Amino acid sequence: MPSPTTSASVKLGNDTIVDVSAATVSVTRQQIDVTAIGDTHKHHVQGFLEGTVQIEVFYDSSTNNAGILTGISGGSVINEAEVIWATGKSIKGKAYVQEASLSVAPNDVARLTATLLFSDNAITVVP
Repeated sequence: MPSPTTSASVKLGNDTIVDVSAATVSVTRQQIDVTAIGDTHKHHVQGFLEGTVQIEVFYDSSTNNAGILTGISGGSVINEAEVIWATGKSIKGKAYVQEASLSVAPNDVARLTATLLFSDNAITVVP
């Protein structure tokens, strides 16, 4: 059965980000080639878990989603970025705001898209 997203949210530190229109988490684990000279086939070991969070919000500078722009301008670590898609189901870790894009148009709402890069510690995945 598909996982319902009625409890979906994004948290940066202790703050639940308001007006989230979409969030995507990507995690990868690179394999490291440890093949010795003279081996007849390749050998690999698992590398570290790496990941990003792509988030899109309806931007409002008077809400806590303004912290995303503060994160990119200040360069400080977000102690815990967490994407929750159902009760008890999440991916989280320390992250930096790697990229932010603010889109505005007359008579519309401002939209902020940002990429957060997990860094400085382990990524916790609760499937």
